[in-house]
Amino acid sequence: MMPKIAIIYLTYNTKDSAEDIPECLRSIEVAEYPKDRMMIVFVENKSKHGQSRSMIERDWFPKAGVTMPEMEYISNVDDVGYAGATGVGLVAARTWGADYVYLLNQDTVVDPNFLWRIVQYAESHSNAAIMQSRLMLKQSPDECNSQGNALHYLGFGFSIGYGEKYIPNETAKLPMFYASGAAVLIRISAIDLIGFFEPSYYMYHEDVDLSWRARLAGFDIAYVEDSVVFHHYEFSRSISKFFWMERNRHLTNLVNYEWKTLLVIAPMTLIMELGTMIFAIKSGWWKEKLRSWIYFFKPSTWQFICTRRAKVASFRKVRDAELLPMLCGVITNQDIENPMLTYVVNPVLNAYFGLIKRIL
Repeated sequence: MMPKIAIIYLTYNTKDSAEDIPECLRSIEVAEYPKDRMMIVFVENKSKHGQSRSMIERDWFPKAGVTMPEMEYISNVDDVGYAGATGVGLVAARTWGADYVYLLNQDTVVDPNFLWRIVQYAESHSNAAIMQSRLMLKQSPDECNSQGNALHYLGFGFSIGYGEKYIPNETAKLPMFYASGAAVLIRISAIDLIGFFEPSYYMYHEDVDLSWRARLAGFDIAYVEDSVVFHHYEFSRSISKFFWMERNRHLTNLVNYEWKTLLVIAPMTLIMELGTMIFAIKSGWWKEKLRSWIYFFKPSTWQFICTRRAKVASFRKVRDAELLPMLCGVITNQDIENPMLTYVVNPVLNAYFGLIKRIL
């Protein structure tokens, strides 16, 4: 019998929801997977644009058990972010008895075999805790959104293959360290050991943190090429996001690195922080960067870090020295490419990474 899969589908209402959600659900409707072994858990955060619930319940709930799987709709009183909302969905998935959860962004369209292929992989690779589908750009279907994600040793994450033409079975130029939360299958038994997304992250880096913890526990993170999802991805220019990106990047490093590693990378971390602040001033988000620094001067922050480090230590099987080959020494992202990064910053960062690997 095929395993039970709960699709956690966040329906935060935006100006595009009325088009994005039906398009995605129509693609799930024709997915090649037994509908009685699937469930969709809709979770909606409070939004200034209103709600999607009435539209979904009117148009899609009558199809439950017919052409669509079983469905449950949960409306949060507040906006608890991506991390908090997926946690709410996980509770419903557990109650239903799911073997896996599949996290799916609302602005996606799935290939009919997306779930079948990735579940086949999971069932034949028992040590894989987190498995990402191949994400293609919905607005440019022959170009990649993400073929897995790379992580720089200072905590910067970026998509592998973003904006590039898809070439089947091509060897990745960078090591995959973590899976994108936009289209990912996660084994419930692994969550039982390492936990799920940290709710206080709100948004950004929660997928980095989860994959990192899985690797520390000895699990594998996989990219399943023949499970395909099309994602309408656009780089957000919202200034408010930079606080979460910077705060959560440092928080993730402080929780998951060993102390000796944090000590070794400290000099380059400080230099990079100065450079990032200069860039933030020029780009107009210096207040968000400053807020991220202030967060780490609070005693409660360090109590939180120590508590989470103790949790990680309780299941850690893999030392940092073993994980370093899975990280990378350069920052590469088409949204931030510039000559300074390419010809000055990256060579220095990469040289220091080589030193770190020798030391550790």
